[in-house]
Amino acid sequence: MTHNLQNLYEKLAGYSVSVLPDFFADRILYVPSIEKLFDDLQDKAASGGGSLRGYAQKEIKGGNATNLAFALSSLSLQTHLYIIGNDATRGFTANHPKKCKVRVVEGNPGYTLAIEFPYNNKRVNVMVSDVGDLAEFAGEKLTRADCKSIAGSDCVALVNWSSNKKGNELAQLVFALPRRNQRLNFLDPADLTGAEDRVKVLVQSVIDKGLLDILSINENETRLLSKLLSASKLSTDYRKDDIKRVARSLHKTLSTIIDIHTPLGCASATDGDVFWADSFGKVEGIVTGAGDAWDAGDIAGHLLKISPDKRLQLANACAYLYLNNKAEHPTIGKAIRFLKKKGISLS
Repeated sequence: MTHNLQNLYEKLAGYSVSVLPDFFADRILYVPSIEKLFDDLQDKAASGGGSLRGYAQKEIKGGNATNLAFALSSLSLQTHLYIIGNDATRGFTANHPKKCKVRVVEGNPGYTLAIEFPYNNKRVNVMVSDVGDLAEFAGEKLTRADCKSIAGSDCVALVNWSSNKKGNELAQLVFALPRRNQRLNFLDPADLTGAEDRVKVLVQSVIDKGLLDILSINENETRLLSKLLSASKLSTDYRKDDIKRVARSLHKTLSTIIDIHTPLGCASATDGDVFWADSFGKVEGIVTGAGDAWDAGDIAGHLLKISPDKRLQLANACAYLYLNNKAEHPTIGKAIRFLKKKGISLS
């Protein structure tokens, strides 16, 4: 096991991933129930305003790209993070992981209030966001040196596409850069609500041109995307076979790898088959950031070229450990040891 782990460290350390483009200053507000929050707000407003006390909060470095880059570096991959921000952003990211190089492209950063509360017997998070200059970022402020570095990566991961009205232009720019070493182009678009009119352009200008290798989406994004593309539909009370069916349908429609992550489990549709892995159980900690942690494990698995079923297990382990360890991203060692306890080997 020690020998195998050392081999994984060395392999992962040899890969580089470029991640872009969002940074958010995130404040997480923990709410016992949404009804209580509304009642407290109304009572406080009726009394003329003031402070609501007793609500636990936490401030973290956020944004899909930032969280994904830190997660990848924790897994020992060399990561290059390109984010929109200012001097405050540079201060926020000053203590970034050693394996993560941060390039701040001048602009207004994003801010998010993530409200976490129980709903329908599970914890959910609703994010209230100010996306800053991410709203219209086509990559025009990326320098020639930036583009050269991105082009030389083993994987380019573009995330939070939906918050960027010029996300298609940015995708065309970075995904069309000359490839080396069979570079992977990875997209996690985030919540597609409000971006429906841009999805078909994304398909025509990026996916149909063969610029995308992997599309990573959650169950809500899967539901909306399948509806927009007239693929197989996904109900809200989905089961394992429903996720696999929709993954297969989207893969057939888009001809790219479809990776779907849900609280129930995850699926990957490739040219060969549709693979599935159950989740590892109830989450005791936070729910914010699960998708980014999952994406990190998924990207690592793709680069290692391990079998799809093992890759999904690794991604599930990364998300589970992150959520149950106070939002700390696991190392590859912790992920491997966790999987070993579950009787799962990546070799």
